[in-house]
Amino acid sequence: MNKPRQKPAMSQKIFKMGFSVATVSAYLLCCGFADTATPISIKKLSNVWNGTREELLMALKQLEKNGIVQCILTDHRENKFYKLIDAQGWNAPVL
Repeated sequence: MNKPRQKPAMSQKIFKMGFSVATVSAYLLCCGFADTATPISIKKLSNVWNGTREELLMALKQLEKNGIVQCILTDHRENKFYKLIDAQGWNAPVL
């Protein structure tokens, strides 16, 4: 028996919000992890991110500030885990 196909995590709305390329790229990576049921963490994102760690952290901060991702767990050191928020729950862009 086939499982029902889950809707992809990515929302096209991200492209209309005026974010930097880095912020959109971080969002797309988060969506890729979500679509494969892989936990979204700074550590995992860092393994595939091709910019600096600071750029990644700034992009995640922007996504979090706009309600696009939510930190759900942190070790209070270097790693945080995130979940994606449905596009209807996103805040107006705060750039």
